Amino acid sequence: MKHAPGPREHPPDQGEVSERRRVWEALLPLSLFAAVAACFKIRSYDVFWHLVAGRWILEHQRLPNPDPLRFTAEGHEWIDHEWLFQLLLATIEAVGGLPALALFRIVATVACALLLWAACRRAGAGPTAAAAWAGLAIFLARPRLFLRPELLTLVLLSLFLWLLLRYRVQPRGSTALALVGLTLIWANAHPAVLMAPVLAAAFLVASRWSQSGSHRWSQAIGLPATLLLTTLINPSGYHLWWVPVEISGALAELPGTNPEWLPQWKQPLAGYWLLVVTSVVLTSWVWRRTRRIDLGTAAVALALACLGATSVRQLAPFAIGAVLHLARTLAWLDRPPLAIRYQRALLWCLALVGLAYLHFPPQDGPLRPRQGRYASGLGLLENRYPEAAADFVVAHPEIGRLYNNVAYGGYLLWRLYPPRQVFNDGRNELNPGFLREIADARSDGRKWHQLFARYQLVGALVRYDERRRPVVDLATDQPEGQEAEVEWLTSNEVLFPRSHFALVHWDDVAMVFLDRRPEHRALIAAYEYRVVRPEDLDGTVADAQDPTRRLAILEELRRKLQEDSGSRRALELVRRLQE
Repeated sequence: MKHAPGPREHPPDQGEVSERRRVWEALLPLSLFAAVAACFKIRSYDVFWHLVAGRWILEHQRLPNPDPLRFTAEGHEWIDHEWLFQLLLATIEAVGGLPALALFRIVATVACALLLWAACRRAGAGPTAAAAWAGLAIFLARPRLFLRPELLTLVLLSLFLWLLLRYRVQPRGSTALALVGLTLIWANAHPAVLMAPVLAAAFLVASRWSQSGSHRWSQAIGLPATLLLTTLINPSGYHLWWVPVEISGALAELPGTNPEWLPQWKQPLAGYWLLVVTSVVLTSWVWRRTRRIDLGTAAVALALACLGATSVRQLAPFAIGAVLHLARTLAWLDRPPLAIRYQRALLWCLALVGLAYLHFPPQDGPLRPRQGRYASGLGLLENRYPEAAADFVVAHPEIGRLYNNVAYGGYLLWRLYPPRQVFNDGRNELNPGFLREIADARSDGRKWHQLFARYQLVGALVRYDERRRPVVDLATDQPEGQEAEVEWLTSNEVLFPRSHFALVHWDDVAMVFLDRRPEHRALIAAYEYRVVRPEDLDGTVADAQDPTRRLAILEELRRKLQEDSGSRRALELVRRLQE
């Protein structure tokens, strides 16, 4: 027998069903796009020292201070501003290893996309338009979707902006408390939390001045002040505020500065300027048609645009703020430019085209991505980390302290610590003067020897550097008036000459040198490569013009291919010698 539906059994009306369907039709392509965009192999160098720090915290139940990871910083204070992220990362790795970390990046990226979608919806955009804007932000932020604290910052920033929009309409204590709690978590995960009180002040003050919110002036000023004080609730206190200054100071005037720290006027990003122009043009167009503008979201976008101008790595936060403002701006229009069915089709087309570009980018031309192609999949990116060189060091624990490039420091810690510490890693703010000391030593032979003596280095594990440097022959028997002969050698051939160092391991990624001290005699006799120059293939081919050296080179290449039959450098040399 049928009965009349009760209050909870009342069927939803057609409009509610249609709206719910539109939401799911928008979220499906957005989630798919974000998940696939984030599905690429681990390629960040810094993720590994974050992992090691997290392991250390789990094991010792305290923060790693003084620094336990570098032998060049023994006893030096390390203020770990990102301990909470490191703890999260190490816990995930302990549960599922590197594949779990890759899955975490996918989940975090999808969460960022969905939170930004919710923020755009609250700003007034329709489900499909909000998905398109959120997808654009993920597309622009994709070069920064590394397993680093900034990934968590993108998630927290999207949630933070959603809470701000909610607080403007309903300035309740619960929302304010959520913003404070979010800032507290952020302050212990990444110094980028410093943008939180700034964005809150810009948004709430601009909204109150334009009378576009329900909050009072006391709330527009009081909440950002509270958030600023909340940033002090971390193990380092107010020192957190000086992190950007310390990093900038460590990198100032260094040769070969990491491009991600360069400002837009030194290394302009097309995505940044395209987003700036798009924001200005669309805002002006909508203003002329409606005489409306949301000063709150505009202030957020402007603040993040200024931040993005200072460093190319800040494009991702600016993309989030800009698309939120654009979503709010176009929501002023009376009706969408396209019918709903066309919006859905366009959204899927944009998602598929975006994914095709990300995974199969052009190899050259103006559309070629600066960061290159990210290899799809889970696990480590092949031929990026010194895996075989680390295996060699593990097999010979008697080897003492080694010099290493900054890029390899984190991976070597992950593989070798404990007990082995490293010479250098990616923590630039740990000892700002140390980077200058290394840069000076690499350009001065006397300082280079002093560096090795000061830190008791017995060799090096280094990446390939095929750039050539002039070496002047200062022989005294040169004819008067004749210039000294200049020989052009690769960087590591200059730093580690065969007369003082033996090449005991090389592969397609890294080389290991040991100095010719008596305690290394047995290792050198067993493993040295005397004639092959893996960093200088042209020089090796030229050396092979001598028949005796040619036989020696071929013999060492046969030995290398017995160790590693897939060695690309060895196979290339064999091919060129057989031509």
